[in-house]
Amino acid sequence: MPDDSHTLTMPLLAQAPRGSHAFALPPLPRAVPPPREKFIGFVRDEASAALLQECLAGRIPGGNLVHVADFQASLRILGAMTTPEVVLVDLSGEDQPVNAMLELAEVVHEGTVVLAIGEIQNISFYRTVTKGMGIREYLCKPLSREAVLRDLLPFVAAQPEVPGPARGGRLVAVAGARGGVGTTTLATNLAWYIATELHRHTTLLDGMLNTGTVGLHLDLPQAKGLSAVLEKPERVDKLLIERCMHGAAARLHVLAGVEPLDQDVKYRHESALMFIRTVRSRYNFAVADAGARLEPFARDLLLNAQERVIVMDPSMISIRNLERLTSLPGGGCPSLLVLNRAGAPGGLAQTYMEQSMGLRFDAVIPDLPRIVPRTTQLGTLAAALRGPFRAGIVALAAALGVGLPPERGE
Repeated sequence: MPDDSHTLTMPLLAQAPRGSHAFALPPLPRAVPPPREKFIGFVRDEASAALLQECLAGRIPGGNLVHVADFQASLRILGAMTTPEVVLVDLSGEDQPVNAMLELAEVVHEGTVVLAIGEIQNISFYRTVTKGMGIREYLCKPLSREAVLRDLLPFVAAQPEVPGPARGGRLVAVAGARGGVGTTTLATNLAWYIATELHRHTTLLDGMLNTGTVGLHLDLPQAKGLSAVLEKPERVDKLLIERCMHGAAARLHVLAGVEPLDQDVKYRHESALMFIRTVRSRYNFAVADAGARLEPFARDLLLNAQERVIVMDPSMISIRNLERLTSLPGGGCPSLLVLNRAGAPGGLAQTYMEQSMGLRFDAVIPDLPRIVPRTTQLGTLAAALRGPFRAGIVALAAALGVGLPPERGE
């Protein structure tokens, strides 16, 4: 039977014979499509559904917004309805999740915001679906309340009480895939380059409260008072934080407190979040040295960063630990990869590492045993000298979206 559902919207005047008076008829009004619903979600397990319902409660109109269904069932439901403005699907259990996304594209209406969750904890897959397939955000399961509120809810409902990514500066956390890969060296040089060469107001944070070495790299005295700030959320304010910082350059402030080794800083999680929010409101960029051991404060910095930089050396341990780092909560946070000490004697080849990971490095810094250790011991910065190290820092800043075109000779 022919489909007459679009009869009213067809150009009837084009069907009228010449010489008729059809042109005198007023144009037929176009059918106004019904308003779209705001959100619908599909997950495979009850635990995820309960968490999402809790996070969405009272934020969007409607009753049961999240349904327990597998991906194929969600396709059938979406194909038989007017797609809501925002759709959440669960890719768990799909053998070919990329193909599943292509199937989803056939049933959703144009302009629909698609969010996805799943079991794949792989940065390459994250980049594929978010940058190449139009998925606005992807989170790994099991979901956490913090990740849902931070990474999914801004697409679903307005959150006036939670500042969005566009407000305030950006927090970039630099973490090492293993100890001794040069995390502090790269974080320090990156912050210096953004502040002095790109003229952005920047702060450099040391995430290791007891054993940090950021201050030593810049030949600065250690700050006092950070532990007191973190232990008492009510003391976190701009003035107190600025009192704890040291100026390392015209636009670079450093917070590098080293507490006694026998002192266990018992701060509250809320203090770290308030501290991060205050720092972001004061600076264009905050670069945090999260290290490789992920001490409690460093872990909070890493999990609440807008972007992560993972520093690797040419070793198999770095490759194996990469997946552990990229599977941390906050899967929506993009991660950049840096290969430090490339070409070091006995190290893996860059091409072999990229093939093994299925990823490419965003910046590569060669092994420079005569330059980097010497500048560090003198309290100067290797990025201040033209050469391959500075070129790697320039490439990293460009990958973060704040850099300039590489300088000549770099």
